[in-house]
This record gives sequence, C-alpha cells and structure tokens, in this order.
Amino acid sequence: MMSQAHPPKAERVAEGPLVTVVMCVYNAGKYFRPSLLSIIDQTYRNLDILIIDDGSTDGCFSSVQDLLVDERVRVIHQANSGKPVAVNRALDRIRGEFYAIQDADDISYPTRIERQVRALLNHPHLAAVFCGNELIIDGKFMAPVFAPKSEDDCRSEIRAFRLPALDPTGMFRMSLVGHMRFEPSLKVAETCDYIWRIGESHPMIVLGECLYAYRILPNSLTRRAPTWRKQFEVEAFRRACERRGLRFEPECEDSGHRSRNSLLDNNIAAHFMRSVLDWRRSNRRLSALRTGWQCACLHPADPHYYKALVYALISPSIASRLRRNFLATPLETTK
Repeated sequence: MMSQAHPPKAERVAEGPLVTVVMCVYNAGKYFRPSLLSIIDQTYRNLDILIIDDGSTDGCFSSVQDLLVDERVRVIHQANSGKPVAVNRALDRIRGEFYAIQDADDISYPTRIERQVRALLNHPHLAAVFCGNELIIDGKFMAPVFAPKSEDDCRSEIRAFRLPALDPTGMFRMSLVGHMRFEPSLKVAETCDYIWRIGESHPMIVLGECLYAYRILPNSLTRRAPTWRKQFEVEAFRRACERRGLRFEPECEDSGHRSRNSLLDNNIAAHFMRSVLDWRRSNRRLSALRTGWQCACLHPADPHYYKALVYALISPSIASRLRRNFLATPLETTK
C-alpha cells in the first residue's frame, strides 16, 4: 500500500454491476469540483452519480457545469434540510446494485469503486465493504490507515460501539440494506447510527488499502460546536443500547477525549495513532515517524498529540497495548 496525493492513472475496467455514487452537497465551495472529478475519473465506469444539492448558496455548482453534462450524473435540488434527509432522498432513487457514499469535499482514489465492487462480487453475503483512508489537512495528504479488517474484526468493532472504518468509505449492497434509511433526527452521527444498524444484522469487511482522502475542515459547525455535536453522538449511542438490550450509560462514551483540543477536533489524534501502527506493521518506520511528527505539529503544546510520535518510537506490540487505554470514540474525525 502506498498513500499518495496524486495516484497514477489506472487502466479502465470492463463493465460490471451498476453502482450509484451518492454525493450530498451543501456549500462545498472550491472542493466540490475535485471531489466530483475523483468519481467521474474512476477506473470503474458503470456508475450512476446521484448528486443531492441540499440548498447550496455559495455558487459551488457553477464550478462543475461542464462536468454535469456527463450522462452518468443526475442532480436533484432541494431546500436545505440536512444530510440525513438529503441521503434518504437519494436512497429512494438508487438505481445501482450497490451504492457508495462520497462526501462533497473529499477525494476517492481512481480504483476505489473497482476494488470495492470486486470485494462485494467475490463475497455475496457481505452487506458493506469499507476501505482505508488518509486525511487532507491544509491541503496536505497525511496519516493513511490501511489495515484490513475481517468480518470478525468488524463485528467486534460494532459490538464495541465503534465504526470499522471511516463512514464515507463505505459501499453497500442494496439487496440487503436497501430498506434502511438514515435517522432524520440525528443532525450529526446519522451515518454512525446507520452503519451500526447494518453491522448488527449483516457482515462487512474493510479492505487493506487506502483508497479515500478525507478533508478536515477546521471551521465546520461540528468542530465549532462540540456540545451541540455531542448531544447527537449520545443519542446515537442511546439508540444502539436500546436495540441491543443494554443499559444506557452515556458517561462511558467520552473516554477517548483527553484534552480540550481533542474534544474540539473529535479526537483526530487517534487516527494518527492508527496510521503510525499501520506504518510500523508494514516496516515503514520513517513514514511512521513522519506521521507522528505531523500529529504533534497540530497542537505542539498539547501532550495528547505526541502519543502518535511515541508510538512511532516504541515497538508496535507495546504501542498496541498502550493504545487500548486511549480508544477513540465512534465518531472521530467527522466533519
């Protein structure tokens, strides 16, 4: 696995099952065009690209008018209603055998759809396939995570109220999940709730490849209003406890936040820790050190952000044991 900001061009693949790619767009600004291009330029060509404009007011659609002529692209405009409502509107109009999510400011690497389709075709019992991702911070691509996770691994993550992978990296099988919808009352954590519900009933895996780049936006509402965000995270957790017949104890949900900065950025340092461990397992110690240093530079005065660098310096087995004391909350790095 090699993480890179500009992957090489890959060969186009033969036509396979139709895949609907859902993009919900609200004021995506300058990031919308490269995000949409990353889907249009996929090696897998049999795509239905469904864009829900959730009442954008920033003129971002003016930057993609030439791309919208692609016959695979559909656009639906609606008044601003929030992401859960927008996604549900898209789910009511899915044409593909599979569907994938693409956040309107993120990047999918050229072979993402191809790799996920292949996995779903090879394992017809799977409801979802996810992949690894890296982060885009201030225009720089960093901290890839790329460890594979088996069905058992994913089941364990779901049971522990964690996500097996970053939520927008998912591709889903409509025959198994097509009846499910996002919970409109969850303005945040709606995708976590959705994936937990799928994982409670169906198997899923994570591919051992970094195929998605997730953009961190420091001025997003969820980062500026952590208390507002937290109420929806707690509600998603409460709903999951209720489904599983467990007693709801919200205080255990916050164990991963160890500093004010980690609360504000949704514990992004935990992602860097995982990346360091993945690099070390791949015998790429220099890359692990670089990733650890990048994390420390996010908040140089906060010890919490030096943990990834410490993990890069000690053995992976010791780091893995230590990290169990700093497990991230299920919703880390959400926008």
